[in-house]
Amino acid sequence: MVWLTLALGAVPLSCKKTPARSRSSLASSSAAPSASAELRAPVEVAHAGERGEVPTGGFRAGSAPGDAGRHPELEPRLASIELGPYQIDRLPYPNDPAKPALVNVTRDEAQRLCAEHGERLCTELEWERACKGPADDRYPTGDAWDERCGAEPSRCESGFTTLGMGAAAGEWTASDIAPGTPKSLASVRGAAADAPAEEHRCAARHGFSASAKDPHVGFRCCAGPPNARMLPEPALGDAYAKVHLGPERLVELLKSDPLTRELAKDVKFFREPDSAETVVSRGPGDRKGFSFTVSPLHWNPVPGADLLVLTGRSGENTSFVVAYFILADNSYKLAASFVMKNEPGPVALAYSDDIRPRLHFSTCWGCPGETGKILFRKPERIAIVEP
Repeated sequence: MVWLTLALGAVPLSCKKTPARSRSSLASSSAAPSASAELRAPVEVAHAGERGEVPTGGFRAGSAPGDAGRHPELEPRLASIELGPYQIDRLPYPNDPAKPALVNVTRDEAQRLCAEHGERLCTELEWERACKGPADDRYPTGDAWDERCGAEPSRCESGFTTLGMGAAAGEWTASDIAPGTPKSLASVRGAAADAPAEEHRCAARHGFSASAKDPHVGFRCCAGPPNARMLPEPALGDAYAKVHLGPERLVELLKSDPLTRELAKDVKFFREPDSAETVVSRGPGDRKGFSFTVSPLHWNPVPGADLLVLTGRSGENTSFVVAYFILADNSYKLAASFVMKNEPGPVALAYSDDIRPRLHFSTCWGCPGETGKILFRKPERIAIVEP
């Protein structure tokens, strides 16, 4: 009898019945943001020409791997960045609550209009710091996005007193995405009022041609010496690399998430390389160009996305495959897991450096129903599925 338990983020393509086993596919993902009960009331009503003061200090730029809506090719992992002091308009240009925000201008036009008022276009890191506020909020409205901010942006205040940051329209910044490359685009922060909540995250980056005009893109101005710090661009590394992970650390990781906690009993890694060779030898022997291992793998499917994938056994007859987002050195978050009851293993990982978006796991390579896939799905989601 086969049973399948599905949690957020895991999508089985199919489930083949295997009388001797029971299997379950589980995954962990950030829950969708929900609206706050009430909009955060501004400290004071905005007046024309007002600016917010952002002091010298550090903040956490970027986003956490696995965050809903995160695009790893655009948003680096969270990193502490120090910026000098600057001022930022409380409202989008013309920074006057009696007038509508100006949209449908190119970035050059936005820069010129800021200069005419003795100001400049904000850099994207300045924009992000002002949006996150001193508490490093995920949204300008706090931990969650309130869609009512799209209709009432002047009532949505960040911790640095800026209003409606990217709430009703995206905003040009002076920074570029992938500068100096053929793929370079101007960085726009924020989104239109009816955009999905995740696009209003303070860390969300959107690339536009600097010469484009869009009815959903405006801008706001900053004052003071510009901060030269730039957001580090996500890089593409080796597709796969074996890593060392001790059994004690594996137990800690399994216990850290309720979806895998039950696996953290009598945990064992399979023996390398004997177990990997056993998986191949059980089948017809054709490796099909793949390499095999039972060691934990570092996986880099796209620029900025780094994962740890591993197999193991819990007790005598339960095998598993687990994938984790790498948050930082020695810090992980569950991305997906696949549990095989009544399966002593071994379970090997099959991978090819030429195939980044997927790898396989198998108990018998080339045998029907004995091999599954571990898939990277954009913008940043992992699915572990059977054939």
